[in-house]
Amino acid sequence: MYFKNICLSLVLIGLASSASAGLIIETDAQNRTIISWTGSCSDCLGTKGDNSFSDPIDVSGNIVVDGFTYGQDFRFNSSNLYSFQYDGPSNHVDNLIIYNAGYSSDDAWIDSSDALFSIIGRTDYSTSITGTVPPEGYYAEFGENLTVSGKITGNLESYFLSISFDTYVPVNSLTGEYIKMSTLVNTGEEALLTLITFDLEFFDDGTWYIRANDEAYDIGRNAQLSIAQVSEPATFGIFLLSLVAFSRARRAK
Repeated sequence: MYFKNICLSLVLIGLASSASAGLIIETDAQNRTIISWTGSCSDCLGTKGDNSFSDPIDVSGNIVVDGFTYGQDFRFNSSNLYSFQYDGPSNHVDNLIIYNAGYSSDDAWIDSSDALFSIIGRTDYSTSITGTVPPEGYYAEFGENLTVSGKITGNLESYFLSISFDTYVPVNSLTGEYIKMSTLVNTGEEALLTLITFDLEFFDDGTWYIRANDEAYDIGRNAQLSIAQVSEPATFGIFLLSLVAFSRARRAK
C-alpha cells in the first residue's frame, strides 16, 4: 500500500507569558511546579562547540515537575517531570518545549517518533516544511522516548538533571548535522529529517549542555534555579509538516 497524502502535525508553541522571580509557586490540579532556570552560554551565538566563554550570553528556560515542595529534597524521574523548556537564544538549537509523553496515560502528547517509525519503517525521510510562525516566537515541541534522572535540594541550591529523548529533526544531507526547524518553517523547502537523540544535562557545579547525537550544540555554565509564576497563558501556534515523500520512501524500500 502506498501513502500519498500524509501530514504530520507538530505543535510549536510561542509563549506570550512573562515570569516574575521570587518564591511564588504555581501549581494546578496535578500539583505541578514551574522551576525557572537561567544560565550563561559560551557558544550559543558563536561557533558551535566553543567552550572558551570569551563572548557568553544569558539564556533561560523552565522545568515543570509534579510533587515538588519548596524546602524538601526532590528526585527527578520519568514519572514526575512534565516538561522542560529552553528559551535560548541560540543559533544552533531551536527554542524547545520537551513534553514527557510518559507522564500520564491520559496525557495528550504522543510519542510521535515511534508512531512515525512504525509507518515509514526507516530513520530518515524527506518532506516539505510549511507553516506560519506566530509573532510570539517559535518553539519546537516534542514528546518522545524521554528518560529523566536527577535530584534537587529543597532550597534549589544543589541539583543534577539528565534528560534524553529522540525525535525526527532536519539535518544537513552532507554533514548529518542538526538544523534548526525554525530556519525552514514557512519556506516550503524539502528537507531531510532524521531520527536523532538529544541529551540535556545540568550539573551541580552549574555547567550544562545540550547535545544532539553525542555532539555538543550549546555549552553553558552558571545555571541557577528559582521558583516562578507564569502570569499569562501561553499562545499556541500549530504547524503542519507535509510528508510528501512518504509514498516515495515506501516505494524505495
